[in-house]
Amino acid sequence: MHNIDGKPAVHIYETHANPAYLLEICAGLEEEGIPYAIGNINHGDVKALAFEAASHSRLRVGIGITCDEAALQIRNCPADKPVFIFNIEPSLANSQLRKLGTNAAKAVKGGVFV
Repeated sequence: MHNIDGKPAVHIYETHANPAYLLEICAGLEEEGIPYAIGNINHGDVKALAFEAASHSRLRVGIGITCDEAALQIRNCPADKPVFIFNIEPSLANSQLRKLGTNAAKAVKGGVFV
């Protein structure tokens, strides 16, 4: 896992997230060639995590993830209105979260969401 270090990267802030879920998000970002950094934050709901992650990312894109929710945020969007937010369905988690990583990369590149 990567640490938060100030380099341009999509920030992923998590609290109590399943490590396998994090791997899927990271895989989606890696497939698009976008660097990421993971930080463990022990407070806040998924919206707050995503907003804080986007606020600290030099790429202006952040992801928040908890044990059962995930959100994608872009810095200029309102804190209470992430670009994507959803409950993680265990049977669909791999595809949901890989797509979230891909969409975070698309937000950085200015591409069309999938």
